[in-house]
Amino acid sequence: MAAVKSDIIVVGGGPTGAFSALQATKLGAEVTVCEEHDRASGPSHCTGHVSLTGMKHLGLKLPEGLVENEIKSASFYSPSGCKFSVRFPASISCVINRGLFDQWLLDKSVDAGARVFHHTRVKSLLIREGSVKGVVVRRDGEFREIASRVVVDAEGVSCNLVKRARLLPAHRRLIVRGIHAEVDRVQGVDEDTVEVFLSRSLAPGFFAWIVPRRDGTAKIGLGTESGSPRDCLRNFINHNQIASPKLKRSHITCETYHPIPLGGPISKTFYDGLLIVGDAASQVKPTTGGGLISGLSCAKIAGEVAAQAVQMGNSSDFLAEYERRWKKKIGFEMKMMKWIRLILNRLGDRKLDQLITLCTRLTLDDTLVKVRDIDLQGTSLIQIAMSPRLMATGLYFLIASFL
Repeated sequence: MAAVKSDIIVVGGGPTGAFSALQATKLGAEVTVCEEHDRASGPSHCTGHVSLTGMKHLGLKLPEGLVENEIKSASFYSPSGCKFSVRFPASISCVINRGLFDQWLLDKSVDAGARVFHHTRVKSLLIREGSVKGVVVRRDGEFREIASRVVVDAEGVSCNLVKRARLLPAHRRLIVRGIHAEVDRVQGVDEDTVEVFLSRSLAPGFFAWIVPRRDGTAKIGLGTESGSPRDCLRNFINHNQIASPKLKRSHITCETYHPIPLGGPISKTFYDGLLIVGDAASQVKPTTGGGLISGLSCAKIAGEVAAQAVQMGNSSDFLAEYERRWKKKIGFEMKMMKWIRLILNRLGDRKLDQLITLCTRLTLDDTLVKVRDIDLQGTSLIQIAMSPRLMATGLYFLIASFL
């Protein structure tokens, strides 16, 4: 591998890396993506459940072959099996094939002019005089340096680069261990309905889920702050009073494990010559653990700011603009969702039962159905808080969480 230079190096060819590369390339920057796998995505760690509004805001029109289902409804089950459902008049989200989606985005960046090095693992940042000047990679068994003006770190939740460079303290708060599985069949599950199971004993610190596909298969999983995710999932499949009958004929066809950061974004997402985006920056919704739409929103900003910094010829001062812009876009939402997560984590199974039961009795589904953007949960919470019933429910459980 001969000596290489590039305006911008993107570490990771997953969705946030590919989208950053696409935006920067469209603005005229020379972009090199370093991806350690032979494709954009290894084993999928994500259900691929994304909002239609989020995709529209990002300007992404999904090819039909990527969409596995469209969702109109959500059902929430309490630890004792009480059910609360919300049904929307039209599809509000969709389920996508993450492997195909990731590759589609990377292909779009290549079509726009980005260069991709596959089988190229970034081992460390190239730091000179306190500034990031590129990366050190391993490819074909050899180490090489790639010089650049800006590095966009989209490596994922491992954050290996910034940890090794000691630029960023590891963000260890509110991390749950997740397990994602695909099963060959489900029964008794509405095709257009996502099912969520709340229980401290089932999934401590998070929840379990069933996300159906049109073909009768499903994506299932959970997160836990303690114990074995695999054991928790087997318990969910075999012993949960609601889920077990739906999954009794199911066989797991794919199973992956991954950490899910729920503590909100890291304290600083830029340095001299470096931007950190997506899971590497913990730009993940603390309520649901979803990071695709929020990560892509930040990736778009990262690509634009990186390209503008290159054009200005001096990136060190301008890169702070990235953090200002993404915080303006989703900073409030992240703070509100973290607040909600902290309250939920304080509720035991008895309080969760009371919460779902009260929501059902007060028929809050007609209030929640007004929410059209499931990504902007902080803003949506303020909008629907105008309902006296919802306000009373929220106040009751805010107080209960501290009792």
